[in-house]
Amino acid sequence: MSHSLRRLSVLILVILGLWPLTGAGAKVYVTEPLLVAQPTYAGMTFYVCRPYNMPKDWYVTFDGYPVRKNPDGVWVYGTSNGPSLTPTNYIVGSVVPSMAGITPWVQPAQISSLRSLPNTETMTVRQPAPPLSTLAQGQTHSTWIPDWTYNTHFMAIGSWKASVDRIGVLHKPSTPVAWKGNSPRMIYVWTGQSWYQVSPRESETPLSALRRELYNITRMVKRNQFVWYEEDMPVLSQQATAWGYYWMGEVLPGR
Repeated sequence: MSHSLRRLSVLILVILGLWPLTGAGAKVYVTEPLLVAQPTYAGMTFYVCRPYNMPKDWYVTFDGYPVRKNPDGVWVYGTSNGPSLTPTNYIVGSVVPSMAGITPWVQPAQISSLRSLPNTETMTVRQPAPPLSTLAQGQTHSTWIPDWTYNTHFMAIGSWKASVDRIGVLHKPSTPVAWKGNSPRMIYVWTGQSWYQVSPRESETPLSALRRELYNITRMVKRNQFVWYEEDMPVLSQQATAWGYYWMGEVLPGR
């Protein structure tokens, strides 16, 4: 065999070795796992990788769920419709994806390259099953119906799209908060009766502004005897996406 023919044979073998294998349902992953940071939650990191047949700019998490960055650089989950993917308003770390109705793009067992990776601590909102004690009238299945869903003052925030594009729940005191973008002009905090407005100072982040106002927020929430229940969380997450807002999950302003 001539030297040039041997080189051609080696080149063909290399190309065949890199070509995606789809037989018997196998999938070859052509990129190494990448550790990424979630800017919404300080210190949160998770691994993503790209299957060979993934649409542009899309990745999968270690448990197989499709994710991508939104225009603000925040990682969000996606839903699949055949070969296409559509971004959701569920921010990675804010929900348990299976409980939010998001289906994996691939099965975790297919991501063989991630098996040796160490487990990373991620922040996810606990989403328990609705309690059996609270029933929606006229329904045969138990459904948790929070009081705030009937409160017109609370629900009005769904129409504030000019000043709100995301909503979550403050860690302590537990109460909904909302704002728009990374440098909002105003942050809205639910006090149990109305939306309290927090105006960030110059160069102040939303979390810093909330941290500065924690004392006043706590006083108003206690004075109004507002109680946020754990079962409220999945209800508000669904309502947020219905409004077209990003769901932030639990917001931790820190110390």
